[in-house]
Parts: sequence; C-alpha cells; structure tokens
Amino acid sequence: MQYVGIDFGTTNSAVAIADESGAVQLAELKGAPHWRTVLYFEPGGGLTAGAPAIARYLETGGEGRLVQSIKSHLASSSFSRTTIFGRRWALEDMIAAYLRQVRAASPIDLGSRAVVGRPVRYWGAETAEDDTRALGRMRTALATAGFDDVVFEYEPVGAAARYAARLDHDELIVVADFGGGTTDFSVIRVGPTAGGNVLANAGIGVSGDAFDARLIDAVVAPALGRGTRYKVDEFGGEAPVPAWIYGHLRRWHYLSFLKEESTLRLLDRVTQGALEPVKIERLVRLVDEDLGMLLHRAVEGAKVRLSSSPEQRVTLEQIELDLAVTRPAFDGWISEDLDAIGKVLDDVLAKAGVSPADVDRVFATGGSSLVPAVRERLAQRFGAAKLEGGEELTSVAWGLAARARQVFA
Repeated sequence: MQYVGIDFGTTNSAVAIADESGAVQLAELKGAPHWRTVLYFEPGGGLTAGAPAIARYLETGGEGRLVQSIKSHLASSSFSRTTIFGRRWALEDMIAAYLRQVRAASPIDLGSRAVVGRPVRYWGAETAEDDTRALGRMRTALATAGFDDVVFEYEPVGAAARYAARLDHDELIVVADFGGGTTDFSVIRVGPTAGGNVLANAGIGVSGDAFDARLIDAVVAPALGRGTRYKVDEFGGEAPVPAWIYGHLRRWHYLSFLKEESTLRLLDRVTQGALEPVKIERLVRLVDEDLGMLLHRAVEGAKVRLSSSPEQRVTLEQIELDLAVTRPAFDGWISEDLDAIGKVLDDVLAKAGVSPADVDRVFATGGSSLVPAVRERLAQRFGAAKLEGGEELTSVAWGLAARARQVFA
C-alpha cells in the first residue's frame, strides 16, 4: 500500500509517496523533484505541463499560450473559464489537465486517493464563501484527474510533519510557509509524544508573487511605459497609457491573459500615438510575443540572486531590458507586505496563546523564505538561533504523504 501527498502550489508543485513502513520519497516528475505550475497550449492542440511545458514554450518561440499560477483563480467568483485557441476552458479543467500530466510523469502509479495541500487562506479569498468555492473547484479538478478520494490538509501542517520526522523530542514550533501566492503560519506541538497538536493556523494572500510585483511596479513597469502618455486624436489631445495594463504585469496569472483581442486593439492605438515609443514598443513586444514567463523568470531570478548579492539586474534581451536592482531598495519595496505578514503572525501567536519566547523552533519553508528581509523579520521576533529551513520546495509534499499514511492506513 502507498500513500500519496500532493502539494499543488501557485508557483511550484510536488508529489511524495509514503509506504507502509512510513518511509517517504518524492515522486520525481520526469526526473525533477518538483514542477512549475504552468500549462502550455499550442495552436495545433498540443498541451504540456510543468517542466515539459517550459521546454516546449522555448522550443516553439512562444507561439502558443502559457498559463501560469492557475491556483490563484480558485477563490475568484469573477473568473471561471477562458478561451484558448477557440476552445473554452473551465478553470477546473485546466487544473485537471495539469494534474493528469503530473500523474503521467510520475514513475509510480498515484492511484485515486491522496492528501492534498491547501493554504490556510486561498489567494484572493475575502469570505468563507470564497474559500468554499476554492475547495469545491479543487475537489472537482482532482476528481476529473482521477483522485476521487481526497482529504485536504493545511500546507504548513504538512511542512510540520516533515520537520517533526527529524525529532527525538517534543517541541513547540511555528511553521512559516512562504509560498508563491500565500503566506501561512501554524503553531504546532510536534515530536514523538506530542503527535502534531495544532494550536492555531492563520494565513494571508501575500508572499513571493507580491514581492515580485513590487519589483515590477518600481523598476519594470516604468521601463515599459507606465506613466507615459499618447496622442488620442489629430488635434493633439493626449491621455495617459491606461494604468490597468501595468496592473496585469504584476501577476503571472493576469499577464498571460493580456493577449485578448480588445487589449491588442488598445495597444495598437497607444503605439500609434505614443510620446515615448521605445517604452511602448517594449510593452507591445512583451504581449505579442508572449514573453510573460521570461519576464517573470527574470524578475524572480533577480530577487533570488539578491539573497546573496547587494545588487542585481533584471534583464530580458528580447525587449532590450536591463535594469538595476539593489537589495536595500527591494527591502524597502516589500516592507509593507512584510508588515502585513507580521500582523498575521501576531494573530496566530495570540490565538495559540503563546509568546515568541515560548517557541522552540521556527521552520521556514517555501521559496520566499530565503529572502533575507523575510528571515530578518523572523530573526528579530524569535531570535536567529531558532530559525530552521531546508527542502523549501518539497517539504510540504513530503509531510502530506506522511499525513496520508496516518489518514488512510
């Protein structure tokens, strides 16, 4: 008997499998421990997911349509489907298509039951109804992909199980899961006798994607024409380039939908009257050539490199973009987001009835936990000696598989 854990993330996804003895291994997806959560649709009907999707996108010169961060739409009442190359796709069907390809890529049969991770609060969820909508859509997508016996578990609780597997004694821990779309916290007693006693959970729809968006707002968007104007008629009338376009640049899952026909017509009018044509030409090429993935990889890459360097550059040769970014500036741009995250951490500690001094360890996971400003905030609150990390992109999947063994055995 095997027990499956699925971490379907905003940016990355992973699968792990536990056996009867409790041993857990990652299910490598065509040799990779995790996949990007992306789909690539080609004009002829081809569809790939994860690492193969990125490879096909690059091989075909981006002639298809790359859809990213689909998890971020789950709570939305305003988004349910889109048209891609003449076919209407429901959100649930896109997620199911991704999961089917994960299943096909796994070297081990994943069966029909699994423990699946979920954030404490889905991105964009403002009410309990939004959260229920997200769970319902996710359950439908899983069933369509062949997973019809599913238990949902909070992602930080999964990460806690991974941390607890290392222990030979009990500890009171805070799991800080900094994902792509959300940041989640759980206060849990773990260890050989504590048994994973969850004292409190809390989350917020602010994390790595929000940090990237701040960088785009501050550096990239101005280089693509934000704040510039264009002529609207032959009499010299002017108007600002619509700000909402640059709002779409901030998020992967919005940028991929900028190729709608009405938007392309607007960009054509802006191009004809642009007062700073070089900047607008960059924007148009970004949209026309579907360079969103490359832009966000460039932004994310600069963010990651700032973790070990005081200055980096955002470069995208296809549109002649080369912009400097410094760590102090980046830290300043994300300070508001870190303040909001800090308030949620205050709340979860209060709900659990514990103080930072009571906490034995803080297990920080998720890719954005590596951002120096994030770790600095945690160190200020708990002390640097209490911080623990590792397996940032796979610890949740590992723990979910361990939980699956507990749930289904």
